[in-house]
Order: sequence, then structure tokens, then C-alpha cells
Amino acid sequence: MRSSKDVGASILTAPRGADLSHEVGSVAIYEPGVESELGPEFVVLLVGVEGWVNIASAAALLRRSGVQVVVVRGRDGQSVEVASCSGVTVLSASRGVSWADLTGLIHRALSDRASSTSGRSDGWDGDLFTFANAVSALLDAPITIEDRNSHVIAFSGRQDEGDDSRIATVLERQVPDQYLRLIEEAGIFDKIYRRREPVWISGESLGTRLDRVAVAIRAGDEYLGSMWAAVNGNLTLARTRALADSAQLVAVRMIELRTAADPVKRRQSELLADLVEGGSAATSAMERAGLGSGSAMVIALGRRSGLHRDRPDATAHLGRLVDAFAVHLGAIYGQSVVAMVNGIGYAVVALPSRSLGADTDAARISSDFLERVGAHDDTILGVGRVMSRPEDLGRSRRDADHALDVLRTRRIDVCVATFRSVYVDALLLQVSRESAAEGFSLLGPLAAIARHDEQHSTVYLSTLEAWLSAFGDIGEASASLHVHPNTFRYRLGKLRSLRLFDLDDADTRFRLMVHLRIRHLQ
Repeated sequence: MRSSKDVGASILTAPRGADLSHEVGSVAIYEPGVESELGPEFVVLLVGVEGWVNIASAAALLRRSGVQVVVVRGRDGQSVEVASCSGVTVLSASRGVSWADLTGLIHRALSDRASSTSGRSDGWDGDLFTFANAVSALLDAPITIEDRNSHVIAFSGRQDEGDDSRIATVLERQVPDQYLRLIEEAGIFDKIYRRREPVWISGESLGTRLDRVAVAIRAGDEYLGSMWAAVNGNLTLARTRALADSAQLVAVRMIELRTAADPVKRRQSELLADLVEGGSAATSAMERAGLGSGSAMVIALGRRSGLHRDRPDATAHLGRLVDAFAVHLGAIYGQSVVAMVNGIGYAVVALPSRSLGADTDAARISSDFLERVGAHDDTILGVGRVMSRPEDLGRSRRDADHALDVLRTRRIDVCVATFRSVYVDALLLQVSRESAAEGFSLLGPLAAIARHDEQHSTVYLSTLEAWLSAFGDIGEASASLHVHPNTFRYRLGKLRSLRLFDLDDADTRFRLMVHLRIRHLQ
């Protein structure tokens, strides 16, 4: 059981003398009452279990099912006592790491270990060579991109312009031991790891002809590796900034390539893409996934701010949340498929029978997930309708996407929504987008009022909206704008004098209210 080492001693630690010989292959979140469904292949995260008495009790119950490794929050010598009483190995997670991030890190460590056992390469080459050449052109220097273990995973051209150390590094695809020792002894790795900006290293300190400039490649707080330029003297400020910016782009690509290189995740993504597409492909995918041919629904996991492709921390964090969500749903539903597709996490959940309340249950379970992993309110989940036929899953996927769209507008103060609860908002959002695309927002009396307000410093538009929202109640409307009722009556009278519409007509009032809502959505 090397996960504690693979994840990192600063994140996950084992008590001295702990038995780390257990073979594990998966991670699960602890759910009281379902201990019997877990076995010795699981690392179980004791999410929400507080106090060493409760931890000892949960560990003992899990031990009866064969579980040999559990993870708790915080570091305390009492874990040794718990381990001796329950017969399981208790690993302690740093309090600075969320459960979602920890789940993703353990998943990745187990996956990486399986990959190295099978002799499969990381598969990180690909377009990274193109990136290296582009950065080389920006800096006018040969570039290498290295992983966390100083293995060269990509390099640019012009390496013949480098010194003996650089040429040896590229030929061996690994920093030579003698230079590695010099870098470690000089504390250079520590500087690179701790700093966000590039670090300059003199050639004299390394015993090389050329100097080096190195920058850490990070996805949030996760250290992926480093990028090195062989230079003659320090870089200009502009080129230093270019190197730092390039590291962000390389980090995004490394995350994408790492995910694509994982055959399990790649197959999962392909399978889920077929499922959420709907049609005959979904029917076949349901059978391949072992989800049967009955009712199912789609849940979408995303971010209010969207997934910025130039933000590797956002990409990596969402990926870890998707991994954690897969564990959460697997413990509750059993039959589910979860993966990232085009920057959105999707889950297809098979249900024993069609139930009108299944989407509401899923929303509650999703809210519980966000609370358990301590997700920020930027993380949102949309739940589609339950479909009785697999070929209709495309509609459930669109439902879930629409729910995410509504949540992104922040017009409702929640992080989870079913499509059934927000379908009117989703419809208005679609209308607002079509209205903006066709230029409809420039038409009608509201545009004329807005122009009048801008030209004459009036506030007729807000007056109209307050009056409509209060259903004509002058007292309530004036209070919402913090003005005297007589002032409000005067403004409303001046608005009526413009003769743009008839406020006594119910259809006119309805159209104005819809138009106002659309303006807000735009």
C-alpha cells in the first residue's frame, strides 16, 4: 500500500510502524450501514466521522468487511491506538486538503502505480514538443519540460546550442545524477517548488557553461513538474513573464494528456459521451456499461464561472471533484457512470424504475456531496429529468445543461437544481439568448425608456420595474426604491405621459414583465 508515498507525505501520512503492505485498488467514501459492500481492495475515507471514539467504531465495522486501510482528517498520535484496536491501518490527511482533492489524488496515485506496473509510459509526449518549440522561440533558448522526477517528457529544438549537461539530459531523457545532486544540494528544487515566478540559476553554481531559468508547472497547488531554459545570462522581464505564462498553458496540456493517457478514464469518457448523446448509441452504451435498459437520468457537474482552459487549477480541481462524485454516487446508486466530457462532469445514473421524485432525491444527494467535500459555491450541479428509455438520455443531458446555465446566472441562490424546478428560467434564458442574437433587445418600449433615462437622467425604467413587481402597490414599490410614495407617483405619472404603452392593459403588463426579465438575463 504505497498510496501515502505516491500522494505525498505532506498530504497523507501513516503512523510509525504501520503495515503498508496491503494491496488496494480503489477509494470509497464511508457511508454508515453499507460497510458490507466494501472489501480489502478499498481505501475508505471517513468523511464526516469526528472524534476518535467514532473513528474507532467505524474502523472496527469496516474491518469486519475486510477493509484494511482508512483515512481520517488531521494528524494525531491516537491513530496508532485506533489502528491497534480495530486492526486497520489509519492514514492521516492534512487538514489543508479537501476530501475531493484527496480522493482525486489517491485515484491518480493508484492509477499511476497500475500504469508503472504494466510498463505503460505516461503518454505525456504528444503536443508538449510543440509547446516546447513555441516557448523556445519566445525565449530564444532551448527548452526542456520535466516531470516531478526530473524525467524529460518533452524538449524543443536547438538543443545542440546547449552545454554538455543539457545535451546529456536530452539524450538520457533524465537529468544526469551529478547535476541532480548539485541542484538538490543548492536548494534549487526547493526554490522552484515554493515560487510562482521563474528562478534563475547561474551556470557557475551548476558547473555548466550556460545558466538556467526554471519555472514550476502547477495545476493549482499540485506540482506537475518544471520547465527549464538554457540561457546565457538572465532573461528580460518580458521573457520572464512569457516563461511564467507558458508554464500555465503547459500545465493545462499536461492535465489533458494525463487524463487521455489513462485508458480507464478514456474508455469511461467515451462510454459516457455515447450515453448522454442519446439515440441508439445510448442504448448500446447502457448495455456495455452494465446499466440495463430501464430508466436513467443525467446529472451535470460544472462551475458557475465556466471552465477556463487557461486555468489549469480549475481544470484539475474539477477533475478531482468528478472523481469524488463518482465514488459518492457509486456508494449510493451502485449503477452509475461518471466522467468528464468537454469540460463538464456528467453522471448517468440507472434507476430500478421510473419515479417522479428520483430527480429530487438526486438533487439532495448532490447537495450532500458538495457539503461533504467542502466544495466552494462556484461548484454547481444540474439534474435532468428521469427518462424511461436510454435513447432519450440526450434530453436528460440537455435538461442538466440547462439547469447549470440557470445556476450560472446566480438568479437563484443555490448550488444544485433540478431542471423541473428551473425550467421556466431555462426557457427565458433561451429566449434572452435568441433575443440578443437577433437584436430584439434594441426594440420595444423598454429600449426607448432606457434611452430616455440616459439622455435626461431619469429613472423611469427602475420605476416601471418596481411598480410591476409590486403589482401596482405604490407603497411597496416606493419602499423598494427607498423614495416617498408621492415621489414615486410623480415618476410613474411622467412615465405614463410618454405614451409608450397602456399600463392598464393586462397583456401589456405581462409583455413588459417578460421583457424586463429577459433584459436581466442578458
